Amino acid sequence: MDHTLLILGLLKLEEMHGYQLGDLIDKRLKYLTDLKKPTLYHLLAKLEAAGQVTKSVSREGNRPERYTYRLTKTGEAQFKELLRQNLQAAHAAYFNDDIGLLFLSEIPAAEARGYLEQKRAGVDARITEIAAATARHDAGSPAYYTLRHHELHLETERAWLAELIAHMKKRAARQNIIACLAEADTPKRKK
Repeated sequence: MDHTLLILGLLKLEEMHGYQLGDLIDKRLKYLTDLKKPTLYHLLAKLEAAGQVTKSVSREGNRPERYTYRLTKTGEAQFKELLRQNLQAAHAAYFNDDIGLLFLSEIPAAEARGYLEQKRAGVDARITEIAAATARHDAGSPAYYTLRHHELHLETERAWLAELIAHMKKRAARQNIIACLAEADTPKRKK
């Protein structure tokens, strides 16, 4: 749904060639989505089949044919519906990093700390990059708030990593993650 909303929204702003959409996403919206070009073209084909976008063919000189995508009235209605759903829903956050954290105790603590320090350095660099991008936009603009949202998440990530790294300095024993998960599912008895 999010990728569809993004594509329909961008095409609502202006008609574009598929590669223009892909470049815009890769260069300007990489902080927002992991949408790759093959998936983009697959979704464009689905949206065309659903009557939400149309595709026209053009050619300049000896260059290959290019397809220009335009939003239809059906696509605009779908965009507005997806936008409303997106804005009102409380989305669960899934972090790919958490999968690795489940198995953190499977490697020596010192080694794990080293990886987490590298991650924190990457988060620091990303915060600097996002903060610079945020500063280029007027406070109150949609771009500002989108970037600020990411900046705040990254600042929280940095604080959480500092806490985890400090904890890792004290960790000595390997933990059984299956037992930990089972324990988390068991209600605590009142004393």
